[in-house]
Amino acid sequence: MTKQLISLLSEALGIAERRRQDAQRLSGVGYWELDHQQQSLYWSEEIYAIYELPDTELEPDYALFLSLIYDEDREFVDSTYQTSVTSGTEYNIRYRIKAANSVKWLEARGVTYYDHQGAPERSIGCAQDITEIVTAQQQIERLAYHDALTDLANRQLFAKRMNTALQKAQRDSSNLAVLFIDLDNFKLINDRHGHDVGDEVLVGVANRLRSCARVGDTFARIGGDEFAGVLIGIDDTLVDDAVRNVKHAIDGAYQTRLQSFDVTASIGVTLYPQDCADPDILLRHADQAMYDAKERGRSRVRYFDTERHQSNWSRRELLKDIEIAIQTDQFELYLQPRVSFRDGTLAGAEALLRWLRPQGAVSPSDVIAAISGTTLEWELDSWVITKVLSLSKGFRERGINGPFSLNINPSSIENPDFPEHLSRLLADGEGSGENLEIEILEISSIENFEGTNEILCRCKALGISFSLDDFGTGYSSLTHFHSLPIDKLKIDQRFIKRLDSDRASLALVKSILAIAKANNRPVVAEGVESHAIACTLASLGCEYGQGFGLARPMPANDYIAWAEKWDPAAFAKIVSTPASQLLEDDRVAGSSAKR
Repeated sequence: MTKQLISLLSEALGIAERRRQDAQRLSGVGYWELDHQQQSLYWSEEIYAIYELPDTELEPDYALFLSLIYDEDREFVDSTYQTSVTSGTEYNIRYRIKAANSVKWLEARGVTYYDHQGAPERSIGCAQDITEIVTAQQQIERLAYHDALTDLANRQLFAKRMNTALQKAQRDSSNLAVLFIDLDNFKLINDRHGHDVGDEVLVGVANRLRSCARVGDTFARIGGDEFAGVLIGIDDTLVDDAVRNVKHAIDGAYQTRLQSFDVTASIGVTLYPQDCADPDILLRHADQAMYDAKERGRSRVRYFDTERHQSNWSRRELLKDIEIAIQTDQFELYLQPRVSFRDGTLAGAEALLRWLRPQGAVSPSDVIAAISGTTLEWELDSWVITKVLSLSKGFRERGINGPFSLNINPSSIENPDFPEHLSRLLADGEGSGENLEIEILEISSIENFEGTNEILCRCKALGISFSLDDFGTGYSSLTHFHSLPIDKLKIDQRFIKRLDSDRASLALVKSILAIAKANNRPVVAEGVESHAIACTLASLGCEYGQGFGLARPMPANDYIAWAEKWDPAAFAKIVSTPASQLLEDDRVAGSSAKR
């Protein structure tokens, strides 16, 4: 009887072990255990599989483990593990290994247990091959940071590098020049000979800019035929020569498959520290100088003239007007509906700031730029939150539910008092946190992610949700995706608008949707300007969309009327139609209209 019981128990243990191994193999997670007293290391079968090692020929030990780590990562991994053992903390790291046929990325976790005397007894951990995820993230980074046609830096990467260059110039007390470059009469090439020929010229310009760039300089394509440059560490006496070299590099003949074209450029230049230290303003001033060059006959270089381009009213006057506008309710919120691609239902809206200024409208971006670094950021954020809560209460009484998303300044989100302030606003407005979705845009400006994560978690306890805006436009979004409690991702409208015409945008959107799905995050597509794009997004598995093709931003009363007339079933039927059929219907309708 005893032998039979032992046999059954042994068989049960064997089955359990096989199930555990099967689970590890199917999940791609390997397990290891180190006995510190016996100095013996155990690897599961999946660990051997990840490293592409024969599990019958090698006896694992710590030296073997270290030898398999990519050279540049070895010291970091060893240090992290040793610190974990001595400090008693759990670790979670990513590093590269040298497998038999390739370099792989692993994500590893581990922890150490101790005996009653405090000596390390055993360490256990797991590792997972995340190479596909890292590769997808790197692809997104490349697509998000480089111009698809010329492979120059795009506007996002240019802004990042200009920030870095400015910080270095401030530390070193050195100079830099910002260039805004526009090709003269380039539109004629496109209009007369087609965009393919024009693209050949643009690629040629990009190649010439690369050839004249010094170490540390950056050139970017920031528009159709617009380029920008940052020349670092340049002495005042050498600026003219450096800019002249750039112009000489661009000006000249460009051979295409069709014919040769003579191209010239107009260049605007501004200098730091003679001009301000704000990167956005520097680029805008260089742009203004470029238009000055155009007005003076094209194919010229002009430097920014502070007196010539002095604003009609100063920033101080604008701040005073903004303060009055907050106090007198000159601001208004427009609502842009968000719709579900699954069943066509209304899934809330985005609240967008509008300023009904007596002297004329002022763009939201100008308002945000003006109040940056002042207490008005906090005051305007409070006004927006209070207004959204008030509107949502009225909407709810009409049967129109949220959530309603809104942009909050990064300085407010990083303020430790923000959760308590938000709680008071919710109480005063008799509102529900579930109606608010805060969009985080400038993730790269967040300096303390640990502190910000704590602040956002306290906000989430109030029912607030968070979305990551313009996802895919910057590496910071990818790097810190897991650092903050994000509920939704929003894909930047620049990629959505080109979805049906640009392979790079389509590839980027697919990659973002794959990452979102892997992390169980719904996605909102901005810039949906046609039903055909809506159909494409629905077929790719995107959950929500907003854009002019669905509805434009509108005042609160118009939003109520729109929502009450909205037909979810009709929209659901439209998005279930193949995008190609919608495009053909639009073409036929257009032809009929012409006849």
